[in-house]
Amino acid sequence: MAEKQKDVKSEWFIFSPDGSVVKAEDFTWGENGELEDFYRYESSGSRVDKEAPAHIKLMQQFELVDYEPAADPGNFRWLPKGHLIKRLMERYASEIVREYGGMQVETPIMYDLDHPQLSSYLKRFPARQYHLLSGDKKYFLRFAACFGQYMIMRDMGMTFRHLPVKIYEMTHYAFRRELSGELSGLRRLRGFTMPDMHTVCSDMEQARQEFYRQFHLCRRWMTDLDLNYVMAIRMVDEFYQENTGFVSGIIKDYGRPVLLEKWKERMYYFILKFEFNVVDGQKKAAALSTVQIDVENAPRFGIHYVDEDGQPRDPLLLHASVSGSIDRNLYALLEQQAITREKGGAARLPYWLSPVQLRLMPVNENSLPRCLEIAPQLKARVEIDDRKETVGHKIRDAEMKWIPFIGIIGEKELESGAISLRERGKPEQKTLPLVELAQILGGCQGDKPYESVNWPLLLSKQPRFR
Repeated sequence: MAEKQKDVKSEWFIFSPDGSVVKAEDFTWGENGELEDFYRYESSGSRVDKEAPAHIKLMQQFELVDYEPAADPGNFRWLPKGHLIKRLMERYASEIVREYGGMQVETPIMYDLDHPQLSSYLKRFPARQYHLLSGDKKYFLRFAACFGQYMIMRDMGMTFRHLPVKIYEMTHYAFRRELSGELSGLRRLRGFTMPDMHTVCSDMEQARQEFYRQFHLCRRWMTDLDLNYVMAIRMVDEFYQENTGFVSGIIKDYGRPVLLEKWKERMYYFILKFEFNVVDGQKKAAALSTVQIDVENAPRFGIHYVDEDGQPRDPLLLHASVSGSIDRNLYALLEQQAITREKGGAARLPYWLSPVQLRLMPVNENSLPRCLEIAPQLKARVEIDDRKETVGHKIRDAEMKWIPFIGIIGEKELESGAISLRERGKPEQKTLPLVELAQILGGCQGDKPYESVNWPLLLSKQPRFR
């Protein structure tokens, strides 16, 4: 199959919301510069970085993630503030899927290399697995949660009345032994975390309906992370000819031109796939959210449902990852904010993902007790900069750390009971009571997942991780 894939060439088009389809090389890009960069990368770009991407310096500078010299390359150590961001993204992705009806499971991380169905799958679609021995038995580490969920679905009793059935796992961890020259910080790793959902559908009509619903789940994710992204949709020509209206409807909903890749023959297990991709400062792209219609693996793994006549039927499967790799989402956030900073803007993470949401600054030692009194009254991740530095130095440090809010407490604030507040990216400073500050912070948090800090409140007590 690997040789066959090399023989099937991609055709590249731009599909616009008005229904027009133009060969990519003939498209007038205009304001669609990111889409053009994405097309150039997809059609001919190298996956090897000539220089370190911007996010690597940022993830180390902010003490979020770092390399682990004792592990295989592409496997990282997550430090307290980075791990908090990762947990929050995992929680939110899980909330989105559970609201949709995904039943959460957990499956093994290693599988028998000689298992009949798994062996067939790996021969059909060779991937870069990690192999290991247990005694004289050969295993491989999973590169997705597909296998475990297939095996669960194979053993389930399903009728047409149950469908669609959705099985979901937050995959800790998946492993892909990517080529060393393609490893690139958090963009391309060998060990990663990814939410993985599979949906059993009775027929193509139901598969299209669920595909459309999952497309909108993915849009919700990208919007709530405030990410800029471009869309690719990939399919077999036969599916395109039979479902042009369906595809056109999705692109109309998306509202912008989309990169369309078509094949004359089916190259993979899917006949339709979309992705949301981010483009970084090096004009390289990485896929995040994706949904696929799989026509091959249900019969391979013996997944059946019983139809209205009591007969066993092969279903269709949807593969969906609402976020894609959680690790790669942090890459996307940092890369895009590096671009913002280069353009002179105020770089920031989404408030609900900011490791520190408010830094309180006592002007002198007299103000420190008031900061300590205020901090636990706020539902926010608060730090207190109690270091013996000038206020100006403390403010500059907080700005370099992209902290959303700075609260200053001096003699005037002690007398009034108020707080002088600076918001990142805004020039004015305002003085307001504690209750109003709490309302502002609560409004910024909204309904997103929240966790308190698990490191010392006082900066003077915090260890350094680099």
